[in-house]
Amino acid sequence: MARARTMFVCQQCGARSPKWTGKCEQCGQWNSLVEQAPAPVGKSAVARSAGQGTLLQPRPITAASQDEPAARLATGIADLDAVLGGGILPGGVLLLAGQPGMGKSTLLLQVAHAVARQQAVLYISGEESAGQVALRATRLGADQHEALSFAASTSADDIAATIRTSQYQLVIVDSIQTLSLAEITSAPGTVSQITNASNVIIQ
Repeated sequence: MARARTMFVCQQCGARSPKWTGKCEQCGQWNSLVEQAPAPVGKSAVARSAGQGTLLQPRPITAASQDEPAARLATGIADLDAVLGGGILPGGVLLLAGQPGMGKSTLLLQVAHAVARQQAVLYISGEESAGQVALRATRLGADQHEALSFAASTSADDIAATIRTSQYQLVIVDSIQTLSLAEITSAPGTVSQITNASNVIIQ
């Protein structure tokens, strides 16, 4: 029977290593490798999973295509809407990535400004204060909408609870790398924090 091997995962870049080293060979970060419990492998794992699946219910693709909501949430930015296939899909999750200083926060506030003309929007900042966001909002004209609300938090649990109990049509979190969960001991921005914080919010 094959034996499960312990792996060490870098909490900074996600690189995997079969042995612990003081420095990650991928990103060069010191003391960032954390032991990951091995998953069951070999015949025993296959045997345990046998018969555990649930039958799928296949149906014509024409019927499946009707499940997707027709109405998308327009961002008010023509090029962005085109990339998104007409706008943001209700219930969808989008990740905006880019180098620092490229204008991600400004773009998101422009989207919030456009959507807030017709829908309730919540903008959550984990990096900037209310005053900093308000200055940018004033410059963009986004401070004119009562439908645009603001909150500052780096707690993924608090953000998830707020989303579940609110009626906002669009929630913007800026940014995911600043969030953390109380039960995860690693620093914000590490692979484990980003992964788990994202999962909590999406659920």
